[in-house]
Amino acid sequence: MDKKTVIQTLRAHEAELRAEGVSHVFLFGSVARGEADEQSDVDLFYDYDDPRFSLIDVVRVQDRFAELLSARVDAMTRGSVHWRIRREVEAEAIQIF
Repeated sequence: MDKKTVIQTLRAHEAELRAEGVSHVFLFGSVARGEADEQSDVDLFYDYDDPRFSLIDVVRVQDRFAELLSARVDAMTRGSVHWRIRREVEAEAIQIF
């Protein structure tokens, strides 16, 4: 999967994702860098609006990203990005919306 396809697909579903509580989505990793191959997954992190956003919501959003992209997706909330890699991840991230 290429960067352009990921961005276009998720932007096309922005209203739906926002309705599920997602406020911002960012692409990072090999797809963002243009280094992805057929084995690569799509790495995303996102922000959410509702302070009651639960583990069930996290799983639901992860599954929805995978369904929309028809690809393996590793999605996490911004707060769950490990502090040791957060600066690097945020530096290379591309904001989708």
